[in-house]
Amino acid sequence: MKGFGSQLVKLGILVTLLLSSISGYSQYKLTKSSEFKINTLLRLDIVDYSPKTQLYLGFVTSSKGERILLIDKKGEIVVDKSLKGEGPNQYVSNLNSLGFSEEGDVWLQTVTHLLLYDQALNLKKRIAYSSSLQLQIFGRKDTFLPFYKSDPKSGFSFTTNPTNTNSFILNAKTNSELIEIYNSVEEKSHRIAPISDRSIQKKLAPDMLSSLYFIVYSIDRVNNKLLLTTRLDGEITRYDLRTGKLEARVKINHGEFSLLKLNSISVRDLSSSKGESLGPRNHNIFVLNGNLSVLNYIKEIPAGVYEKKKADDRSYVHMYDSDYNRLIFFEGNQQVSGDVALPKHGQLMLALPGNQLLFKITDPDVEEDFVRYAIYKAEKE
Repeated sequence: MKGFGSQLVKLGILVTLLLSSISGYSQYKLTKSSEFKINTLLRLDIVDYSPKTQLYLGFVTSSKGERILLIDKKGEIVVDKSLKGEGPNQYVSNLNSLGFSEEGDVWLQTVTHLLLYDQALNLKKRIAYSSSLQLQIFGRKDTFLPFYKSDPKSGFSFTTNPTNTNSFILNAKTNSELIEIYNSVEEKSHRIAPISDRSIQKKLAPDMLSSLYFIVYSIDRVNNKLLLTTRLDGEITRYDLRTGKLEARVKINHGEFSLLKLNSISVRDLSSSKGESLGPRNHNIFVLNGNLSVLNYIKEIPAGVYEKKKADDRSYVHMYDSDYNRLIFFEGNQQVSGDVALPKHGQLMLALPGNQLLFKITDPDVEEDFVRYAIYKAEKE
């Protein structure tokens, strides 16, 4: 029996290799390179990193309000300021995004203003802008990604509707395209990515129309490309930001996304429990180096498993559970990996230089007086 068991193991390895060769995908792995701790009892999220200053940009929200932080690579907080308010150095409405400039200064974006701060978080510039639809997000913040359509003289541009938001409004003029871009020199906006470009719409029943507008995207600032998908979608569309034209369709082969295999998708096909969505969905796109990008998607969780986890921990959130998150890597217009698991208790926060990924590590079973972050390098095995 021992020899038979050994043969079964060998057979399993051969089957795995055969399936890998049939799929045509390389196997990517995540190798831990370093970690750091930030001494705080508050929830602290890192949003961006500056290679020039080697600082992280993050925020905390507490009973005393919202604060913006600059953190060094050892996890030491070097700048900590409350900037929300009505003072001359402050912003009034909620932040949607924040990020570093190429020089290491800090951009903060609300739904009506863009503010530039120096590295000590002193205000340098305030830019008012308008958007056709003012979407305000709460509980999280995006990375601000300005880009140039041609050269710096043309002025930088930026998106006005955040990723992971739904811009659908019944009978609205804004329903024709998914992305709005504002140019700082022209002081006007334009829209790209027509809804007609989404192949998934052919599968969606009328009661699923609004899901087409739940966008998930990122910007490749080196190559001036927009990488766009939607929450329920089997492809990523790539747009040239210089022209606004559709450049390529990239098929996504999810390891587990059963909804996309249906010929028609309606609301009754969506799994939920007490108003919480339990189904699969695309969650984030990150741009790495060398034409590499990564999609973070969430697998479906069975209702019984979810309800047990929720009963054991009232703060449990399906989308933050590393057991149900997967990564898929792409090179240019081609998928190059199958599903890649996240580090245990890891939440993918940010892409770093050198094809590295920053994960926030939160073990729900361990109470810690610090916030832990870990850096993993993505590479082929």
